[in-house]
Amino acid sequence: MTGTILLIIAIVCLPALMKLLAKTNKICCTLGAVFLSYASGLLLSFVFKWLGADMSMAETISSVLVLIAMPLILFSSDLKSVRLLAKPMLGSFVMDITAVIIAAAAGFLLFKGLFPDSAQAAKISAMLIGTYTGGTPNMISIGKALNAGDDILLTQTADMMAGGIYFFLLLSFLPRLLGRILPAYKPVGTLYDGNAKDFENRGRIRDYAALVGLAIVCVLIAVAISLVLPSKQGKSGLDKMGEYTAVIMLVVTTLGIALSFVKRVRNTHGSYSAGQYFILMFSVAMGLCFDLKALSGAMVVFAMLLVVQFGAVIIHIILAKLFGIDRDTMLITSTAGVFGPAFIIPVANKLKNDEIIVSGLICGILGYAIGNYLGIGLGELLISLT
Repeated sequence: MTGTILLIIAIVCLPALMKLLAKTNKICCTLGAVFLSYASGLLLSFVFKWLGADMSMAETISSVLVLIAMPLILFSSDLKSVRLLAKPMLGSFVMDITAVIIAAAAGFLLFKGLFPDSAQAAKISAMLIGTYTGGTPNMISIGKALNAGDDILLTQTADMMAGGIYFFLLLSFLPRLLGRILPAYKPVGTLYDGNAKDFENRGRIRDYAALVGLAIVCVLIAVAISLVLPSKQGKSGLDKMGEYTAVIMLVVTTLGIALSFVKRVRNTHGSYSAGQYFILMFSVAMGLCFDLKALSGAMVVFAMLLVVQFGAVIIHIILAKLFGIDRDTMLITSTAGVFGPAFIIPVANKLKNDEIIVSGLICGILGYAIGNYLGIGLGELLISLT
């Protein structure tokens, strides 16, 4: 019992420490708070197992955390602002999405024979679509919706490794290389407004509580809808929720998007950062679910992920070249898709282009909004083909 209580405390408190380390230590800043949270949970998993903690609790908690995180992240989305995107920026983001779908489908076809069950490859491809159009929250949501189980952990682990490689390229020689292939960016005179809405604004405790409460209401509505649907397996009550995980995820996503159009909800500071904190707690919980036996399949997933990620980037570059998209626009929309809003500013700083920050952030948030629909939709299609 003591071990289980300590496990819950670790899930709640460790993200705060990891965020502090990521802000104050150069190495930790490079690794990022998500990686640090996941790694800390992984290391502590051995300790909590030794203490006799109920490790299944970590998996249960992780499922709840991601459901709450999704609407919190979407609340701050000003989706009406999509119309303010420059035509090349929106076009480039559509190219990125197209490239991801093509690469994920190709990855499924290439690697399905290497898995014991081809449906496993379909679910991983679906999670990667969500990851590379939105981000980690979409990967997790899609994985839960498709009952991917341990493959969520494998995909997240592989994504951290492959993502680190791509981020290194973005901050090193890739911009210079693409400068020889794609046109140069033409300034339009709209600089990033330092007084614009800050996606990392801490907000007040009362605001946090209200936003989290609203997100929980979204989850409860989604769960209630799943409970009134008929069970195909003859189950009743909470036992049949597993059949409608995808429904729950899509309802939560839809409610998050709908509430983002409510000005008071959208303009309440702290929803995005609160959602990210829930993702960090989820990362700790997923690390606690770590199983050494799972590593045996990690390299196949890693190889598949490399093909999908870099295949999508290459296809995106080709499309950008064909349609005359400039280097900075291509790279910032690729960053928005692969990493999400959090990495927009570092990449924009590397490109020495502040003008693309706001539209890049909007692309990242838009990716969060559509990632679940694309991933779950294609995932169900691919599974039906297995």
